[in-house]
Amino acid sequence: MILKHGSQSEDVKSVQEILKQLGYKPGPVDGQYGAKTEAAVIQFQEAFNLYADGITGPGTWSKLQQALHIEVDEQTQPVNNRLQLPWTRVPADKYRDGYDRFFLREDVAAAYMNVRQQVIDAGGVLTSSGARRSLNAKVSPSRSATSFHYTGRALDLFVGSGMENRNHNPYIITADGDRYWRVYCRAEGGTPMELDAITYGSRNRGKITSGKFIDLTALFHQQGFQRIRARRSFFSNGSWLGAEWWHFQYEDGLESGVSSFGDELLKVYTEAQLMNTAPWKYRHRVFGENWG
Repeated sequence: MILKHGSQSEDVKSVQEILKQLGYKPGPVDGQYGAKTEAAVIQFQEAFNLYADGITGPGTWSKLQQALHIEVDEQTQPVNNRLQLPWTRVPADKYRDGYDRFFLREDVAAAYMNVRQQVIDAGGVLTSSGARRSLNAKVSPSRSATSFHYTGRALDLFVGSGMENRNHNPYIITADGDRYWRVYCRAEGGTPMELDAITYGSRNRGKITSGKFIDLTALFHQQGFQRIRARRSFFSNGSWLGAEWWHFQYEDGLESGVSSFGDELLKVYTEAQLMNTAPWKYRHRVFGENWG
């Protein structure tokens, strides 16, 4: 992919959306690669030590996708400071620019590994866009300060491993009512199925895709992970980032009306580490009421 001043396409819109999410100012997200978009690309390239020519080629596009999901270095072992529940590194199957490992809270990591073993045994893959989110990650309307990612209870499958190409992606995404998705994983050991596959290009109406699949959503659910809804805007030509099909969060052990966001943060961080961070400001939020 090579995009530059004067380009017009959906790919340009994706570049603009990511730049905006990262805090740059590409102008309106309209698919028009104008002067503001070019300037924002140059700023991004300079910040990431890329050749600053304002052109979005394969290298810049790859770095944009990585930057969107890297809130903390997923390759570096965190310091646990004798925490109640240490961070645990788990493996993933690298797909394009996704990770081959990431970190979860110890008990959540064990549940994830149970899912992973079943997927691998069936001949499928588990991709990753990361899990743990830095306490200093930028907060925005689409990146909540009360995300489960801060607590080690959430993970994201690689966003480009589904909804792009229904014939080749490792995951097929189907509508499951009330803005929920069901994620199916291609696997030789799976069950022959015909699935009504949704893509970013066709968000409200799928197309039948045949193959052997396992129900990944069901496997996650069996281990205590829940999915979340897509944003309403996604279905009216909003940002593709609103799809949220990739997100799974571990809700076992949380008690509605009792468990607080702050208590969960304190299971993986000390109060000293949390002080003066955006998530800590919302520590009094309660699961099932104003959090979750």
